[in-house]
Amino acid sequence: MASDPNALRSRRALLTAAAGGAAAVAASAALPLTTLAADGDNLVIGATDNAGASETTLTQATDAEVALRVLNDTQGAAALIGGAGDQTNVAEDTSFTGIYGFTPTSADANFSSTAIWGDSEDVGIVATGGQAGVIGFGPSGVVGLGDIGGAGVEAWGATATDVALTVHGKVMFSRSGKSTLGAGKSALKVSLPVSPRRAAYSLCSTRTVRGDTSEPSCPRPAHSRSTSTRP
Repeated sequence: MASDPNALRSRRALLTAAAGGAAAVAASAALPLTTLAADGDNLVIGATDNAGASETTLTQATDAEVALRVLNDTQGAAALIGGAGDQTNVAEDTSFTGIYGFTPTSADANFSSTAIWGDSEDVGIVATGGQAGVIGFGPSGVVGLGDIGGAGVEAWGATATDVALTVHGKVMFSRSGKSTLGAGKSALKVSLPVSPRRAAYSLCSTRTVRGDTSEPSCPRPAHSRSTSTRP
């Protein structure tokens, strides 16, 4: 029995369509992943280069719900890394870290690069820890700059009897100096500039002067003079 020409054409069309579909799939697989995640496209999970030329914003409008949560089930690398500028010197090991930030040295001598910046009209950064709230490493581990009339660093003890400041090693003050208690004098007054909002204090140490011991006394907060008397 002769073959049905319509059936042959139908089978031929089906095979041609299947071959064309396979070629299209193969061609799409050969394309780089960035073509799947450009401006206006969806974020591709697992892709190392989701490229875009515009800002990406996530908005969450439900109260008490997190807008974005990034979790790493292991501690072998940071859960989130943020970088700005050249990333040549970015840390290779970010283990045991929740968030890691890096930026190279600023090209502008008037500005310092900042890996993480906390900005608030109340408190910029709050840090809590089982061992320490903040640990700093560098030429200066921690630098504090207060507003005019304020304090760069302020230390508080948990209670009035707890230690607010503990120092291991030497202490250097830019306004420290020496004064001499002359022979035949029983007292020495040293004038100290007073901050508009805070009283000036001094730290006095005892030393032997010609067989006599100079006993230190601390000034009252409202005064701007340090008095050391000889017994």
